[in-house]
Amino acid sequence: MTSDKSKIQRLQDARLKRAKALADIDTRDPNVDPPPGAVIADQLELAHNNTYGRLPRFYVDKVVVCRQCGKEEVWPAERQKWWYEVTKGNINTGAVLCRTCRDKEKARKDEARRLHLQGLEKKHGNET
Repeated sequence: MTSDKSKIQRLQDARLKRAKALADIDTRDPNVDPPPGAVIADQLELAHNNTYGRLPRFYVDKVVVCRQCGKEEVWPAERQKWWYEVTKGNINTGAVLCRTCRDKEKARKDEARRLHLQGLEKKHGNET
């Protein structure tokens, strides 16, 4: 019987291996058929991008190497679709941090914001 941790790790490794196999696919080429598991792009939702280049026709899982820790992680096609089409992210941007480093960075910024607001509260509290 395998533990949940080892099962999750095995699934992550398999997804990473599949993403590496799809790395050479040009998602913008009109002559390339979407592979199984690809998420079809909505061209109307991508219209906010001001580019002369072609926009992606579909998304596939991509391998991301974290800038902070160097860990390889998969940026799922579903999240890419969300980033580019729902949040209207620029088509020339991509994930650069792994989930763990992103969570650490978010916690660091939240703490800095909390301390800043606390300092402002003290400053304005002393002026009255």
